[in-house]
Amino acid sequence: MRLLCIADVHDAYPGLGFLKGCSADLMVIAGDLHDDGTPEDAAYVLDELSRFPQMKLIVPGNMDPRSFAEALWRRHGLIPIHRSSFLLGNVGFVGMGGMVARNPRRIGDPTRYYHSDEDLYRTLTDLLQSIRDLEQRVVVVHQPPRGVRDRLYNGELSGSVGLRRVIEEHQPDLVVCGHIHEDRGASWLGGTLVVNVGEARMGYAALIDLDGMDVEWLRAE
Repeated sequence: MRLLCIADVHDAYPGLGFLKGCSADLMVIAGDLHDDGTPEDAAYVLDELSRFPQMKLIVPGNMDPRSFAEALWRRHGLIPIHRSSFLLGNVGFVGMGGMVARNPRRIGDPTRYYHSDEDLYRTLTDLLQSIRDLEQRVVVVHQPPRGVRDRLYNGELSGSVGLRRVIEEHQPDLVVCGHIHEDRGASWLGGTLVVNVGEARMGYAALIDLDGMDVEWLRAE
């Protein structure tokens, strides 16, 4: 199975043209499809995605408006997997969008997908347990795990501690993420491949072959 993985489009729909013609079985969108805005703003990028033939799984990012994102995605044929799972053959996908809020008072903000590390840990642990007997398990998140593809320009590590715990304890086959635009790349954490697919708004994406866990990096010319 080949996954066409993107993140951080931020409503820049004209920039997705470089992905057309990619051979993939499934598109995975790891958050920040939108850049705040309104449903009318969001419709442009969704119309552009409708030109791609693949089934599309998506989790929200910190910039996707909680008030309308998931409902709008469903109306346009995307499959949100925030806090849920999706099975395709012998592969199970689980998702947790948004990001860990450094200020706990932001948790519960009705306009944003914010949560605690503990919430993320418990949610993904339960979801992975529910698909533990499948041949392969893929985690789709927005924010990377702490210490893996999460380094900011200033050198600070900004990933989720809870996600790192999930990976260390449950060793899913693959974690697809974005959010930290400057740390695009792939790294192993134990037996788990973590792929920060980069900022699609700037012309980055990745093709991931689940058979050999091979990553082909895509770049707009």
